[in-house]
Amino acid sequence: MKKSFQRAKFFILLAAILIVFFGFFFFSLNQSGSLVKGDRYYGGLFSYSLPEKISSLFPQETNALSELRIISQLFDPLVKQSDSKGTIENCLAKSIEIDKQGTLVHIKLRRGVLFNNDDCFAGASRELTAEDVAFTFSLACSNQPLNQSNTLLMGKIQGSVSYFKNGLNPDKSTVSGIHIVNPYELEIHLTRPYNNFKQLLAHPSLGILSKISWGFYGGKLHLHPVGSGPFFIKSMTDTILELARNEHYWRHDEFGNQLPYLDEVHVLTNMKLTQEYPLFSKEKVDLLFDLPVNDLEKAFGTLTDAKKGKNLLHRVHIQKASKIHYLAWNMNSEPFNNPLVRKAFQLAINRDYICSEILRGDGQALNRGFIPTCAYYSNPNLELIQQDLMRARNFLKEAGYNEKNPFPTISFLINNQKGSNADLWCKEVCRQLKTGLGIPIHIEYVGTKERDNLIKTGKAQIWKTGWVGDYPDAESYLRLFYQEIGETPSVENYFYHSRYNRLYLNSILTSNKKEKLFYQRACEEIIANENAILPIYSEDFFVLINLRVRGFKMNPSGIIDFSHIYIKNIEN
Repeated sequence: MKKSFQRAKFFILLAAILIVFFGFFFFSLNQSGSLVKGDRYYGGLFSYSLPEKISSLFPQETNALSELRIISQLFDPLVKQSDSKGTIENCLAKSIEIDKQGTLVHIKLRRGVLFNNDDCFAGASRELTAEDVAFTFSLACSNQPLNQSNTLLMGKIQGSVSYFKNGLNPDKSTVSGIHIVNPYELEIHLTRPYNNFKQLLAHPSLGILSKISWGFYGGKLHLHPVGSGPFFIKSMTDTILELARNEHYWRHDEFGNQLPYLDEVHVLTNMKLTQEYPLFSKEKVDLLFDLPVNDLEKAFGTLTDAKKGKNLLHRVHIQKASKIHYLAWNMNSEPFNNPLVRKAFQLAINRDYICSEILRGDGQALNRGFIPTCAYYSNPNLELIQQDLMRARNFLKEAGYNEKNPFPTISFLINNQKGSNADLWCKEVCRQLKTGLGIPIHIEYVGTKERDNLIKTGKAQIWKTGWVGDYPDAESYLRLFYQEIGETPSVENYFYHSRYNRLYLNSILTSNKKEKLFYQRACEEIIANENAILPIYSEDFFVLINLRVRGFKMNPSGIIDFSHIYIKNIEN
């Protein structure tokens, strides 16, 4: 009887060992390429390409959408935009509460969130705490060279303006309006009851940084991004960026699977448009951004190819978004400091022709203001602007330009490849200005960094730029033009207007929705009347995706959550 009992204990122990062994075995399989709950798959490589090299992957240094898409994989913010309606959901924040007066923000953080492993920690804790949040927001209010995003929080947090002016170091001090309650809680005291503060926290530029990493790398932190996101940088060269899976990422999907699913994400950089299409058709890249309609055949082949079964299985993702394209100019120097010149340029452009003939229907002409009409905003007060060459020529004459005093040759900066969609419509703008007004234009192809430097030093005259609303609210466009006198011009515009500033502040301070809309419309009317920019068209995001790529989602700002993408190979 005793031997039977011992034998039973032996088999029970053996069974337990086998269960643990096979459980670990199947868990390992799940982590490296097999089916898991919800018909999802772990493992695999997802890749896409960019037309230029990456300038920066430091959240507060760049505003380029292509770079923010990558940054959002490396750094998590406190909150995220979850849908096209502007719903904000918690991310690193467990909860965010704002008091009745609207000036005290209480933030509770998730526990157990770890920064990606890096040499900077050297045995120190990698857990994200309130100290890291306080450091990130202080840095965002500082005049450190790496911070190019101070307009997001500057002036909104108590003490932020003096913090900036005094050149304080976020490694040694914190903005006075930010108080750490305990390792997982902090309070932020606002200067006024801003109705958009929580939405601003969803901006990718406010992804939370590690204070320890700043102490270790200092001003070179942009070369060593250390975040708590689903991926980290495995390697980076001038031609490829490799992101690897964060094995300790804190998020799980709705089925309980740990995110992300992918093993790696590769971003091919400095790619010519003529290279992208063959790479996509040969399944060397899984996704193409903003492919012009007239280039579809290059990506997929002809109808004959389709009949022979040679076409790559794919799907088209069209995201209703708020992406605008426009020209900005230096309003502080000739010739664009003259409002009559700006009016002439505005009336010389046939936007409908650009959208229908040059873009082949890809865009919607911005003939009335610059904020796209949508469910949450429209402005019937704006004048419809259509091409009127007679009026445009009269404005140029009033400005003093004629045969005896011809318009000078201007330099037009384009930060896109030749042959790209942007290049095509910019050349058409130049053609219309030359044909309609006799404006001599010299096109300069420059990198984004070079363009931005020329703008900030006042050497740029006119340049192509664009913007995507950070969240569904007209404010995400209007804040581009809120600029205090003496501030460094932004790359999106060159504008200062005291009345505009007052109206904009009213729009983000009022708690009344009707008043907010009134102020927003008044702000847009000032931009239109002053011809602060030259709007061309708006467009939706148009993405082509290999059918094996599943779980692809893009928010209206163009940001993609790579952590939910998984690979499911198609069986022929």
